[in-house]
Amino acid sequence: MKRIKFLLMAFVAMTLGTGLVACSDDNDNSASNFEKYMSAVETQVKNKKAKSGNKKAIVLAAFGSTWENAHKTFKDIVADYENDEDFKDYDVYFAFTSAKCINRSREGEHYASQDFYAPNYWLEAIGRQKYEEVIVQSLHIIPGEEFLRLRDNYVKDFKNDIYADLDDKYLEEGVKIFIGGPLLEAEEDVKDVADILDNEFGKYVKGNNVMAFLGHGNPANLNYGNGNQRYFDLEAALQKKNPNYFVATVDQEDNLVDNLYERMQDQGKVTTGATLTLHALMCIAGDHAHNDMSGIENEDDSWREFFVKKGFKCEYDGNDANPSNNCILKGLGDYAAIRAIWKQHTKDAEEMFAEEEE
Repeated sequence: MKRIKFLLMAFVAMTLGTGLVACSDDNDNSASNFEKYMSAVETQVKNKKAKSGNKKAIVLAAFGSTWENAHKTFKDIVADYENDEDFKDYDVYFAFTSAKCINRSREGEHYASQDFYAPNYWLEAIGRQKYEEVIVQSLHIIPGEEFLRLRDNYVKDFKNDIYADLDDKYLEEGVKIFIGGPLLEAEEDVKDVADILDNEFGKYVKGNNVMAFLGHGNPANLNYGNGNQRYFDLEAALQKKNPNYFVATVDQEDNLVDNLYERMQDQGKVTTGATLTLHALMCIAGDHAHNDMSGIENEDDSWREFFVKKGFKCEYDGNDANPSNNCILKGLGDYAAIRAIWKQHTKDAEEMFAEEEE
């Protein structure tokens, strides 16, 4: 299938919407918060541009997390981009798209307090510093709700100068803006990710042993672009390699843990005493991996405990270094081969523009 073209060439007028000042605290004046956050971000961008002399920028945009190991993954992804020779002419910035994660990170929940900002702040600061090119790279997994909000709100609003403070000539003639698609952007990505996962985890599906990946998924009323189909596509691609692989989600109707178990039954994969290994199908191992998957805090309400009651061996003692554990508390962003797909999408975003102009 031809790769979905996420390059934005035509922009329509957008209203401010709920996402643009998502960083504001409930009890504070949003306007004053906007100026405070805008000033902090612009200072960072101004200083980095002055130091590097670069005229291009990359904004890496993730949903976000409040968990410490997740933040380490984010830092590793940023470092991977910064150390890649292909991006030596780019300044790299990092954004959260989730207001809840932004605010909770400021409160220090699960992690030392620090500030993160939504993509609109970074884009606005990049515009004020007159970078000539910016690539917004999604670190989401599917082309679902979060990616489409990034594309259709944040990027379009920047191009439309929603705050009416950028130079018209700069926007019309100076800046080029592109967006890189999520991990499972197209069918070929599904195949590539299946290859990577099987190479990494093939040892967990030998004999009667099973491995399941926990994705997020979109509720039916928010399944814009039918991104949920990617989970079924990935399961099918993995099962071509070994029928003991499965993929389900925490938020997609008809693909929850109960549906996963039914598929396992239908395919004859429910064997008492068999080992079940669990891994998050998300950029990072955050709240869903720690709670919905392994049950660190959600006692009697996790995938691990669900499957133990069904007769599987699925252990987790809270020590990620214990090789006997059957919950792998890592995100996809912890694997260099997975990060390479996101980086290729970043490169493709600009290359598609060059093809369009020919």
